[in-house]
Amino acid sequence: LTCFLADSLTRDGIFECLRRRHHYGTTGTRLFLDVRAELAAGGKCYHDDPNVFPDAGFDTVSRAMMGDIVQTDDDKVTLSLEVAAQAPIERVEIRNGMEVLKTVRPFAEADLGERIRVIWSGAEYRGRGRESSWKGRARFNGAVVKHMAKINAWNHERLLETQGSDMVVFDAITTGNFGGFDAWIDPKQPGDLEVTTNHGTLHAKLSDIGIEDVVMEAGGLERKLRAFRLPEENPHRSLSTELEITLKPEGDNPLWVCVTTEDGFQAWSSPVYVFNKA
Repeated sequence: LTCFLADSLTRDGIFECLRRRHHYGTTGTRLFLDVRAELAAGGKCYHDDPNVFPDAGFDTVSRAMMGDIVQTDDDKVTLSLEVAAQAPIERVEIRNGMEVLKTVRPFAEADLGERIRVIWSGAEYRGRGRESSWKGRARFNGAVVKHMAKINAWNHERLLETQGSDMVVFDAITTGNFGGFDAWIDPKQPGDLEVTTNHGTLHAKLSDIGIEDVVMEAGGLERKLRAFRLPEENPHRSLSTELEITLKPEGDNPLWVCVTTEDGFQAWSSPVYVFNKA
């Protein structure tokens, strides 16, 4: 889905919104997302890309919204964001281009419980034939799986279930998206997690799995296996934060965010394109 931040719900209003990139996309959820760049010394917000149209008009602004192209003499800007979602928020990544500057979560390390999330994601390559097959099992050695919940398991004919007291087996496909499961475990003694797949094995002590991802890279296009810990219950469906960002001196700084909710949906803002050269 695409959310258009338009001045009017008309044909002209929607097309002007598209031309100015005042929109954000989601994988289907209808969440609210607001991303803005605060310019301490002000700057120029161009109506068109000045690299393509040297005579592009501009407005003098102190704040830019997603999609804007702005020039400032500052070497830093403050990116502020607000998210309100239909489900608990897992994380928000603040990015400059492909670089993740900061990962923001609405909970802290102290809030984590005995819920382990295992995620498989990625693709073989871009285009047709990009499907990646994930076949394997996750064994929680030394622990009991009390409950398991599926994430993005759209193909109901495919295997994703618990077997025995400590194992989850799966046969899944990703095409650039992600799927997986949450397992609420009951530790009996110091144990470990071993996820064995056709792309490799992820192994970690349960005590070492925390708020940060434990990652097994699996080649392909961003294909990987991840495991991390979540609170037993996460009540946080909204989040507001800001980050001061040092601008790269050359070229554009595409500042944007990626939101992931616990039910497996994602949203991406259009970047605010900031450069600090006249």
